[in-house]
Amino acid sequence: MVKLNNPSVEGVALDFSEPMIEQAKKRFTKDKHVTIVKHDFSLPLPAGQLCCFDAVVSGLAIHHLTHPRKKQLYKEIFNLLNPKGVFCNFEHVSLPTENVHFRFLVAAGFMRQTEDPSNRLLDVETQLRWLKQIGFTDVDCFWKWLELAPFNRN
Repeated sequence: MVKLNNPSVEGVALDFSEPMIEQAKKRFTKDKHVTIVKHDFSLPLPAGQLCCFDAVVSGLAIHHLTHPRKKQLYKEIFNLLNPKGVFCNFEHVSLPTENVHFRFLVAAGFMRQTEDPSNRLLDVETQLRWLKQIGFTDVDCFWKWLELAPFNRN
């Protein structure tokens, strides 16, 4: 999506899933400005390969990590950003009660039995607090619908 309005922007796509890597290769096969790296986010980012980004964008990936790893990953991202860089994260987050969580499942067309067991959901407020503690500024959640929330630092 970032490249739609800026086709010449350089980017690095990270994922650990082979099907996702294959889709990225298909999508960017003719784009010399995109580097695709297979990487498991439960491990530290490959800092030697990554440096100085104007933007880091994540979508529905970080919620699979343990909470301590989430916080550490946010620190790693902060250290990769240029001084005016932006981190945008569209994420699956926890809800305050089981009843509200059940409403989300119904609205999204899921059942408890089909929930992804790899989800490790955490509330937005905690994650926003972490981002502020790490040093991000202008931190906010700009939109939230039950368990889906994009939050970032401008």
